[in-house]
Amino acid sequence: MIGRTMVRPVCIGFFCMAALSLGAQEVTNDTISGKVHAIEEVTVNASASARKVTSTAPIQMLSRQQLEQQGVTDIADALRRFSGVNVKDYGGAGGMKTVSVRSLGSQHTSVAYDGITVTDCQSGQIDLSRFSLDNIKSLSLAVGDNDDIFLPARTVASAASLRLQTLPPDLSDKNARLKTEIKVGFFGLVNPFVRYDQRLAAKVSMSFSGDFMRADNLYPFTLVNGKYVSEERRENNYIETYRGEWNIYAQPNERSVLNGKMYYYDAFRELPGPVILYNSVCEEELSERNFFSQLHYQTYWENNLSLQVNGKFNWAYSHYHDEGAEYPGGEMNNLYYQREYYGSAALLYTPMDSWAFSYAADYSFNNLSSNAASGVKPYRHTVLQTLTARYRSPHVTFTALMLGSLYMNSAKVGESASNARRISPSVSLSWKPWLQSDLYFRASYKNIFRVATFTENYFDRWGSRDLKPEVARQYNVGATYGCSSASSCLTSLHGSLDGYYNYVKNKIVAMPYNMFFWTMVNLGHVDIWGVDANLDASFRLASRHQLLSAVSYTYQYAVDKTDPASVYYRDQIPYTPVHSGSFSLAWENPYINLSFHATGVSKRYAAEQNVKANELEGYVECGVALYRSFRWRGVDCSLRGDIQNIGNKQYSIVKSYPMPGRSYKLTFNISI
Repeated sequence: MIGRTMVRPVCIGFFCMAALSLGAQEVTNDTISGKVHAIEEVTVNASASARKVTSTAPIQMLSRQQLEQQGVTDIADALRRFSGVNVKDYGGAGGMKTVSVRSLGSQHTSVAYDGITVTDCQSGQIDLSRFSLDNIKSLSLAVGDNDDIFLPARTVASAASLRLQTLPPDLSDKNARLKTEIKVGFFGLVNPFVRYDQRLAAKVSMSFSGDFMRADNLYPFTLVNGKYVSEERRENNYIETYRGEWNIYAQPNERSVLNGKMYYYDAFRELPGPVILYNSVCEEELSERNFFSQLHYQTYWENNLSLQVNGKFNWAYSHYHDEGAEYPGGEMNNLYYQREYYGSAALLYTPMDSWAFSYAADYSFNNLSSNAASGVKPYRHTVLQTLTARYRSPHVTFTALMLGSLYMNSAKVGESASNARRISPSVSLSWKPWLQSDLYFRASYKNIFRVATFTENYFDRWGSRDLKPEVARQYNVGATYGCSSASSCLTSLHGSLDGYYNYVKNKIVAMPYNMFFWTMVNLGHVDIWGVDANLDASFRLASRHQLLSAVSYTYQYAVDKTDPASVYYRDQIPYTPVHSGSFSLAWENPYINLSFHATGVSKRYAAEQNVKANELEGYVECGVALYRSFRWRGVDCSLRGDIQNIGNKQYSIVKSYPMPGRSYKLTFNISI
């Protein structure tokens, strides 16, 4: 079977090239403020909490410590703890996972990895399963634009931004550190991980991390079709992935940082397909490879001017294979290649403590080639520019941003899609009525749009060159509060409540052209009303004993208002529950730390029409984690056990793709 038993030669090539190339690591822009510039990043959980409270637009964050405390198992699991988030999960370890924020669709959510956006010009969706949680320092999700203004233009060119920050080298007490980890679990899961940090010079260090994961994913499930009920087992669901990442961190002088990254991902997965009665045979396979190298440079000058430069090269490959008599020669082999060249420069000017201005300009070139019969080889030039002003006083923070977007489309073969350009404004405001209280009120507005992906424009027989960009208008009002005390039982409390309205027009949807063919058209008009609520608190029970809790809740009324004559007019849009939420409770103590978590959603519909046949029942999924860190013979060790879906709940996130039942996982790591 393709790629099942051998490590591909390109993995070896990647590791050999690591010493010759540079990639990027984000530097938090909060390190530049007024006339003070600090290069070194320090993980302080309190500052992350403060950022959530004071932000002019909704932002949710999970630090490394919080990820461990809440028993988070992967990035998709972490995002389920956020309000307003819908994660599509096709089931099993390593199964495809995409994120949509406030019902706007996954293409409206950008994913930034160490400050530089991850892209897929083919589908516009990012599979979050390709990133390892073992290498993550923090996760943050921002909706709209907030007071963080020193960013590349592409980071703010989406309705929401998910930012993944990787762990910097941990070399505080030594010149080298080695961490190894092994995860084993039900359904054939084996996942070893290794990370090595090395100090190369006084102000230069590097890190390397790599992991391998395989799983059979042959978990049991119950098939129900009317009165017919049978116990089945998921078939054709094997996955095997290789992942490697090399980073370098340099400080040329006290005012500058230069960081680089190389990343490689190689995956082979069998595609089980939907569960359909009397049709369990599936031979579909998908092979994927992705390599990117990125570079980040940031400096600060005496004249209150800061510069940030980013560069990236991205290459991706996918091979879809299927067998069947319906294909010429008995099989299908679809090959796709995509490349990207990206550059960005940003300037931050702080003439005084209360005012800051920034300008950013991004350029990217994307192309896609395939062996499809249509033979279209599209490419796109993109120019994005932002001009931002921020005013900050003890009571008020106000931010205004203007985004200029230019998309120039062409194709080496055949007709290309139309060009697109637009000016998109956004404003955000935070008001603190009393200086002695950390209570903030906020409001924000953002006008944004997205152009069609290459699949939507050019996919054989489906794509349309005439698609207009989707336009989204985002409105948000809310309040946040935070407090902490070192003398009371309640040591910290942070909460937020936001109400929002999103309006989407020219929504790109697939419609039947005739009995045999579908095509992509602009028909969609969606109204989205919602409420997001978040609350987390920590309690001191006794010396070295504390209780940590976190609660999130989302209400979403997201209805299709495209055509008053249609049968699904004012129906809830697909895969959007009206109610969803999460809860976690952790007890930290000197013995064995314990955490419990639960996520749940109400019923949803898998298609536009809200009828019983399209209904997915609601569910609550619970899990427990036990973990302990200790030293053994002078070596730092940790042991963790997870029970997922403790109630063995039978449910699906995507229709006809059953999720695993109860499963167990054991993790052991050593740090030298």
